[in-house]
Order: sequence, then structure tokens, then C-alpha cells
Amino acid sequence: MSTALGPLRVQDAGPADGPVALLWPSLFSDGETSWSTQLAGLHEFGWRTLLVDPPGTGGSAPASRRFTMEECGEAALQVLDDSAVDRAALVGLSWGGFVALRVALIAPQRVTALVLSNTTARGVGFFERLRVRMTSILIRVGVPGGPGRLVAAQMLSDHSRRHDSPFAHKFAATVNNLDTVGLARAARSVLGDRSDVTDALHGITAPTLVIAGAEDKALPQAPHSDDLVEHIVGARLVVLPRVAHLAPCEAPTEVAALIKEFLAPLG
Repeated sequence: MSTALGPLRVQDAGPADGPVALLWPSLFSDGETSWSTQLAGLHEFGWRTLLVDPPGTGGSAPASRRFTMEECGEAALQVLDDSAVDRAALVGLSWGGFVALRVALIAPQRVTALVLSNTTARGVGFFERLRVRMTSILIRVGVPGGPGRLVAAQMLSDHSRRHDSPFAHKFAATVNNLDTVGLARAARSVLGDRSDVTDALHGITAPTLVIAGAEDKALPQAPHSDDLVEHIVGARLVVLPRVAHLAPCEAPTEVAALIKEFLAPLG
């Protein structure tokens, strides 16, 4: 599917006449890795899903340049347009949450609801930008054994790595298989260049569910999830124990129940 970010693979599944949810994954992940455990539940209670592979992941080619989160929001809107969808729930994990917030701000009339998992509205400061730049250089030149093990340790809780080691190994392998140049470029764009939209959140009127991991080291509940709930009127926060940065993968049953309870009235 052609977008402002280049061609993106989008998997369109579920009841063709159902309400629509667009799902965008985390950095270091493709659509299926982040959201596959949630798709069957959405389809069972009548929702059509548009599952996006961002640039450089899954079936999507790496971006040819750095990009903004606003361009990601425009790309998500192009996915809706090309899929003949007027309005959708935006379901985003980390990077996906950055995108969902931009769509809600750019085109609020297109958004029926927001599910924001392990994400933030905050931008990045000078020193964080420097750290991200160094990380992107390491990704580009190569890490012995690949970056997957290090990324998994940062993004998954100790409990998840111990009790679901098959997923932890699969996730690390997914990271290692990503194009390193594209991944470095995406890391700079997503982690180092994103704008701060905290002050604009009061303009979001869509029903909003915020999901946080109690052990999230990448984007901790305080201040990131707390910011969202404080500034988006009516937003609901759920904090999951023994979960870090990949809540839909680390607590799939709990997240599926939360999403179903939240979206069911809208369907």
C-alpha cells in the first residue's frame, strides 16, 4: 500500500462489514509480533482489522530517509483511505501509540477510539537524542550476536523472559533479522526525533484506553502513561503487573479482555 513512508504491507482481515481497528506495532517489531495474539479476539466479536508493518519490518521495505511521527500519522490515514474506511479505532503499541495520537490530532473525525499501550506524548531532550544517535550507530555497524538479546532484555520483564522464553527468543530473532540500516534510521526517527504533543492532548475527544506495564523501563508509567490520562479527558489507565514494554505480548489474555471490554460498546 503506497504511503508517505513508502509502500507498507497491511493485512486486512476479519468481518468485511465490521467496525475497523487499525493496529500499529512497536519499534523493533512487525505487526504480527506485536499484535497477533489480539487479532482473533477482535475478529470474534465482529471487528475488521488493518494490521500495519511499519517501514523496515515484516513485508514493508525500509524507509529511504528519516521521517516524522506526523508523517506516520499521514501514512495511517492513507491506509484508511486505500482501505475505504471512514473511521477506525487506532490501536497502538509504543511507536503505534505515537502514530495513533498524531492521527487523533490531525484528523479527529476519523477516530472512533484510541487504545494506547506502553506509549507517550512526550518528545525527547538533548541528552536522550544523543543516546539514541549512539544506539542507532551501534545498530548500523553491528552488535556481536545481533541487537536482539539486548533489546529483549530492555523491552521484556524478567517474568516474561523466564516464563515465556519461546516468545523472548522469537522476539530477539525478529530484531536480529531486521535490516540494520533501516532499523537504525527508524530508531533515530521514532526515538530521537519525535515531537512533543503533550500540550495538544486536551483536544482529543475520542474514548481512550491507556495500558501500561508496571515494569516498563523504556516508557515507564510515570510520567508517560500518567501524562496521557491527565491530559486526555475521560482516558482510563490500566497498569499490568509483571509486564514491561510489550504488554499485548507479555499479557495477551489480559490485554485481549481489556480491548474487548473497551471496544465492544463502540461496535
